[in-house]
Amino acid sequence: MSIFLHAESIRLELPLNMQRVDGDPYATQFKTALGGTVRRYRDVLKDISFSAEQGDRIGIVGLNGSGKTTLLRVLNGAFPPTQGRVRHSGSMQSLLNATLGFAEYASVSENVILRGTAMGLRRRQLQAVLRDVLQFSGLADRALHRLHTLSSGQRMRLGFAISTAIQPDILVMDEWLATGDAAFVHRAQERMSDRVHGSGIVVIASHNTGLIRRLCNRVLVLHEGRAKFVGDTEAALECYRDIVSLASAEMRAQLAHHDPLLFGDAIGVVDRVARVGDGLQIEGWAVGDRGNEVRTVRVDVSGVSYVFDTFQKKCRDDVNRYMGKRGDFGFVVDVPLAEGALITPLQERVTVSVGISGNKLGAPLRYANAGKFNV
Repeated sequence: MSIFLHAESIRLELPLNMQRVDGDPYATQFKTALGGTVRRYRDVLKDISFSAEQGDRIGIVGLNGSGKTTLLRVLNGAFPPTQGRVRHSGSMQSLLNATLGFAEYASVSENVILRGTAMGLRRRQLQAVLRDVLQFSGLADRALHRLHTLSSGQRMRLGFAISTAIQPDILVMDEWLATGDAAFVHRAQERMSDRVHGSGIVVIASHNTGLIRRLCNRVLVLHEGRAKFVGDTEAALECYRDIVSLASAEMRAQLAHHDPLLFGDAIGVVDRVARVGDGLQIEGWAVGDRGNEVRTVRVDVSGVSYVFDTFQKKCRDDVNRYMGKRGDFGFVVDVPLAEGALITPLQERVTVSVGISGNKLGAPLRYANAGKFNV
């Protein structure tokens, strides 16, 4: 039997219930509560198509809210598409929410049967894996306890053990699931690796570009519910990086925290900020990918972005010694401020990013501990 997964022109429209407000959108809560609700619909996925055959490992990347998890739910049948269709051949298993579908007042053993049945497993399969699920999750001695007596960590372990009990032909994953204490995480990682390598097709959504690069041979880039790119992994990650560069400074800082490799090896520091007239003068240094001088500086002040393709460059001996090479790695930019703009606390309100162009920016630079900040 050939294994395949085809998504054909997928469009998904979901209802959005909003409070009815007549006139002032900032009306009092009491008045708003009496206004009732109005239902509107919006497209969350728009004309998405891709195909996966035996041996394919498909990565899905995109900013938060781009539709990654929603697309996975369409693929596994949880959300029927408004238009288009999903076709697949082979058994499919989803690892999206490890604790979804549990019954609070059923026993642990009963929940294994209930959750497994909801996953499409047959009773014979569930009876065969019940002992393994309980032992793997470390809950064999609690098999007859009601679920509500378990801690959140124990529930996660149970859900993970059920979800990975059977080897599927097609595995659909939202991030790389592994939770619990150190000993359980190690066993969970091993089982995840076994299930991924044993599956004919894997579809995984993740913010971890290192994982995507190691695991996937093709990648789908989602942006605002649309497929911006489907194809080669390196080309797809370059497309994703372009999208990230245009995101807010707050979003890029979050992504840099979880995946510093996303922005390459650019480094730098902001070491002086001073109030000059009606604006700010910001000074620092930065070295771009492969040790090159940066060409663009972007400053975000309370959500307003200022992009400088022309700015003062400086040759700094301290940076040259640090880098072991000479170059104009220092920068100075003068940023105009809108009337009433909030600039404190400085590190939260003012962020500085650099790159080779406006759509090739790195993560926001850190502020020097011993810098001079007079605002």
